[in-house]
Amino acid sequence: MEDGIHLDDWIPRTEAERNAIRNELRRMLADRLFRNSSRYPQLLQYLVEETLDGREAHLKERNLGVAVFSRAPDYDTNQDTIVRLTAGEIRKRIAQFYHQSEEATTVQIDLRPGSYVPVFRRLSTGKPPSGAEIQPTSGLADSLSEKHANSPLNEQQVIAPPATAGEASATPPPKPTRRPGLRGFLSPRKWLWRGAVALLLASSLVLAGWYQNRAALAPDRQLWAPFLADPGQVHLVVADLSATASQPNQQQPSPDLAALLRMGEIVNYRDILAQTEIVAFLARHNKPLSLVLSTRATYPELQRSPSVLIGGLDNLWTMRVTNNLRFHFVYRGTPNTFFIEDRQHPELGGWGVDLSLPVDRATEDYAIVARVFDQTTGQPVIIVAGLGANGTNAAAQFLLDPARAAELAAHAPRDWRRLNMEAVLHTQILDNHAGPPHLVSCYFW
Repeated sequence: MEDGIHLDDWIPRTEAERNAIRNELRRMLADRLFRNSSRYPQLLQYLVEETLDGREAHLKERNLGVAVFSRAPDYDTNQDTIVRLTAGEIRKRIAQFYHQSEEATTVQIDLRPGSYVPVFRRLSTGKPPSGAEIQPTSGLADSLSEKHANSPLNEQQVIAPPATAGEASATPPPKPTRRPGLRGFLSPRKWLWRGAVALLLASSLVLAGWYQNRAALAPDRQLWAPFLADPGQVHLVVADLSATASQPNQQQPSPDLAALLRMGEIVNYRDILAQTEIVAFLARHNKPLSLVLSTRATYPELQRSPSVLIGGLDNLWTMRVTNNLRFHFVYRGTPNTFFIEDRQHPELGGWGVDLSLPVDRATEDYAIVARVFDQTTGQPVIIVAGLGANGTNAAAQFLLDPARAAELAAHAPRDWRRLNMEAVLHTQILDNHAGPPHLVSCYFW
């Protein structure tokens, strides 16, 4: 939204207000982002209508799967994630819709991460910020001309001294006194010219400040701002697969393979792909960096400068930093089944995958991306961590894609450069390759 326009959360109470929401919904569903799909309009329309009718308490994942997608009442929501995936895609498309829309609207519809209840907002125009108004040139000229016309120094206002009786016809009145250079100095044309130059200079300064502020607030710049502003180097800490050989609750490798893993010289290929993309990004911004395995990174090193932790379950530092975060990794159930759990809503079960499945049977992965000002190291840390390696690769794509950063920023405060951020992503896997990442839930604090 432009400066001076405010979005207020709002509950439509009259039929006219509810119809305004329905009109906005029709406008949204007619857009190309929604009209070429059947699932997204179907779910979004159901969520909006149920909320307008006061039945938002029934908007739970299982109820939606049954009512909207004709699932059986006892279907497994952990295995069939159609509601979660569809809602995540709807959130992304809503953000894109309002980002690219040029049509003025008085109401908006949103679907916040972690909830299936739509949020309605009403737009209200605030007063423009002080100092932001710029008078047009004509106004400046009129003001200066009026001031000049009323000035006591104006040549036409010099008054001759009164004549005595008998001198009126014999003595001509004295000529007005001219002050050298004053007429030229107070010439309206010169005032207008100088005012125009001053106005142009002021406008340039205002525009320069606006562009600089807008660049600083761009989503991808806000995400990486603490790292790009820091004068030191960035540590890239990649997961060391030797840590896998000693983790509990996992299928242990053969003794020979375990000995090889403990050498600490093996990394996952897709972790390296993620690392390569981040290295290229930092190089474009002339940031010095160092590469280190997670098992060899030391606490003093991570205290000296910002870090990017690549990899999830195999990265010891990722597990330490995420352990106390809202979204964190947990082991649950059968061997090699891990989840990303929401600490605020553990009853939802989280998002999990079975890492023991063969490569050709894996169909999806989840990941955590986060930027936290870590109390352990005292430095900003970015986490790029999937449950599996494909999730890590998708997380790197998300962090480096300005369009994905804009999707994240749609749910963030306006200026979140110094805030902690954590998000859960989902990606489909085809032939052991990660598809585009999709935002599932996010949190700012």
